[in-house]
Order: sequence, then structure tokens, then C-alpha cells
Amino acid sequence: MCPSVEVITMSTEETADSSAVPVSKKESGAPRPRGHVSIFGTWCKGCGICIEFCPQKVFESNGQGRTKVVHPERCTACMWCSTHCPDMAITVHRLEPEELEELERLAELAQEGVLPVGGGL
Repeated sequence: MCPSVEVITMSTEETADSSAVPVSKKESGAPRPRGHVSIFGTWCKGCGICIEFCPQKVFESNGQGRTKVVHPERCTACMWCSTHCPDMAITVHRLEPEELEELERLAELAQEGVLPVGGGL
């Protein structure tokens, strides 16, 4: 160990001052950011980095060595996947509040069976 470095550890009786750590809870009631994820399948070599490190677990393997988006509603547009993809096969578009409202309306219509087959409008 370097003599100029002092290591300080907390004993089991000590606790961190909660006022010093920002709380991650949404107290404002504001909606969390959302993103739309696209994977260019022919570019993806199936390294699995996005699957392993996505903080929201948006991706899974498709069973054929490639990645697929299985939980698009979880994407917070953090851009981790698009930044770290070695093949540049992932793009993320941050959704604006108006786009979210439209997607929610379309999801409701889809559940009601009002949308035409194939999603064409």
C-alpha cells in the first residue's frame, strides 16, 4: 500500500449520513425518461454486452446468438447500449412527452383490438 494513501473504512455501527446521498426516488411525480431502441440485426455479432450490462434489462438473446429487444417499455434512454456496442448496431431515440402520450394511446387501441392487423394506420 502507498504510504501517502489513508484508507478509511466504516465500522458496522456507523451508517452513512442519508442527507449526503441523493435519493433516487421520484418525489416530484415527474415521469421517468423513455427511449425507443432499435437493433440493426445484420450489424450485431451477438457479443451480449448489451444484454449483460443494460441497467433496465431491455434485451435478451434471440436463441440464435443475436440480441433482441424484449422489454422496450423499460428503456430510459440512458444510451449505455448504443455507446458501448462495438458494432454500432444499437440506436436509442429519447422519446418526448408527446411521443409517449401517442404510444400509450396506440397501446390502448391495440389492447382493445381497434388497430388494423399489421399495425398499419
